[in-house]
Amino acid sequence: MTDATRAEVALPEGWVSRQVIYDGTQLRLEYTGPALGAAPRVLVAFAPFDYPFQADDGGWGSRSFTKRGMAHVCVFHRNEDWHQHDEFFTAMQACRAFFGPTPDLTAYGFSMGGYGALLGAKALDARRAIAVSPQSSIDPSAVRFERRYGEQWARMDGWHHDLRAHMDSARRYIVMFDPLHGQDKKHEARLPKPAGYARVLLHGAGHAGIQTIVGMGQSQALFDLLRGDLSARALRHAYRSGRRDGFRYLRKLGTLLHEKNKPAARKFLEIAQEKGFHRLIKKWTPFYK
Repeated sequence: MTDATRAEVALPEGWVSRQVIYDGTQLRLEYTGPALGAAPRVLVAFAPFDYPFQADDGGWGSRSFTKRGMAHVCVFHRNEDWHQHDEFFTAMQACRAFFGPTPDLTAYGFSMGGYGALLGAKALDARRAIAVSPQSSIDPSAVRFERRYGEQWARMDGWHHDLRAHMDSARRYIVMFDPLHGQDKKHEARLPKPAGYARVLLHGAGHAGIQTIVGMGQSQALFDLLRGDLSARALRHAYRSGRRDGFRYLRKLGTLLHEKNKPAARKFLEIAQEKGFHRLIKKWTPFYK
């Protein structure tokens, strides 16, 4: 999750900050939250591929989680490798061992981190995994449609983990993606679908699902989902209710409707004019000449 500010966030009273609970060759896990045993729920956050291993800000999403009083573990990865190494599962098991049989854990991540959340949930014995715009693989022999991560693939030694062996019906999976985004849609279609699997369709978000939700003013709904206080269906409703305020949504859907000369396109132009989205007004006005 991209934090809106780099300002320091005060720790709640009695919290520990960035306690290292696993430190290995490939991964480092840091816990921020109340003293061990005091948190009934903990979020385990997996960063996208380009998040730095040596980060000064406490990890991907840490400021946002701390600000909202959410205990969390940040998973730092040394290499942009989609966790294709055996140490990954050792680290996940060490995380669960650190906490013991309680609290409830939720695995959460975006893009490569979304894949990590799906891959790691079983080893974490997490109750839920929430993945935003995850890949199913970046192996070009398996996903010929995926052309974004060739540089990363060239540095890897192959694809070693099959999600079918690591996703089961003992936990819930929530996958959030834009069905209008060609690559992400194809990745989602390849994911295993155990009994607890649910989709949240983010039409018009592109790959940037989290940014789009926040831009719509629906960040509270997202954090409520992460806490376990909101259902996948309810988040979908929140997304739909915020569409008029979402620039990315309006740009994607409005442009598609204009290019296909659909009558509903004019409504999108009217919303852009109402919101003062001058880039969209300039982009769509030629369709009416």
